[in-house]
Amino acid sequence: MRPSCAVREIGRRAHAALVASEGHVDRSPGIDASSYAFAHGEPIYIARTVATMHPRTVIVDAGERPSPGERIDVAHLTPWNHGYSTSGNASMATLRSACEAVTRSLSQLPDPPGFARLLVGAVPEFPLDRVFPHVSALAAAIDAGDAGSIYTASLALLGLGHGLTPSGDDLVGAALFARRVLLPSASGWAGSATMTTDLIAAARQRTHPISAALFADLVAGESFAPLHRLAAAFESGVEDEIGIAARELMGIGHSSGFDMLTGFVIGIAGCAALPPDVAGFSHGGTP
Repeated sequence: MRPSCAVREIGRRAHAALVASEGHVDRSPGIDASSYAFAHGEPIYIARTVATMHPRTVIVDAGERPSPGERIDVAHLTPWNHGYSTSGNASMATLRSACEAVTRSLSQLPDPPGFARLLVGAVPEFPLDRVFPHVSALAAAIDAGDAGSIYTASLALLGLGHGLTPSGDDLVGAALFARRVLLPSASGWAGSATMTTDLIAAARQRTHPISAALFADLVAGESFAPLHRLAAAFESGVEDEIGIAARELMGIGHSSGFDMLTGFVIGIAGCAALPPDVAGFSHGGTP
């Protein structure tokens, strides 16, 4: 067996999985061997030199490329902590103002991808252009605090989109993340615990295993560092910090960061996040 490769930084969930597997990783067919792998049945993301930190991220030295039979020994390491805290006590006025700051930032971009186009009154590209009713229903259900309606609208969005993390997963997961982290008392609706458990189970059936795991993390209030930074910035209400965190989040994937940003704003603002013309189109109007 080859010696363990050198790890620079590691997230909490990746650390726990590798400790449980004694450093052994398994590759999954069809997944880039230089990035995602599984340890003790849990997906982890292996990056060289630099990556956006997440509880499932493992950063190894530049020259490393873990191969079959090689261990990743992390038992001696302290897992990464995102370092951003929220109290859940910010006023709704502060949070709504932060949502408006995000929309202003997005409106300066020529053509935001994914669901982010909704926040600036534009229509997303296919297939996202077909699901306005579900996004609008999710926003309305969040406004109403109706766990059953949130489940129904979310279920229709899970698995929708392309790639390892479809846009629908990112949007719904980030909306629930925002509620859990910034509005914990407001998200304690009757049946909410069962609703989130059922959505996590549904994601395992409807979407890619990698995305299902990342979705479960979001619902649990754990995700990429920029999303935690954004939550802290929303609570502080400092617009410069909101802009920096939002830009960092937008840099994740092709559209994943934009989709998470959109879900995050909808999770706080509900229907107010959707411009009236977009909301009208979502209920059957014409573009």
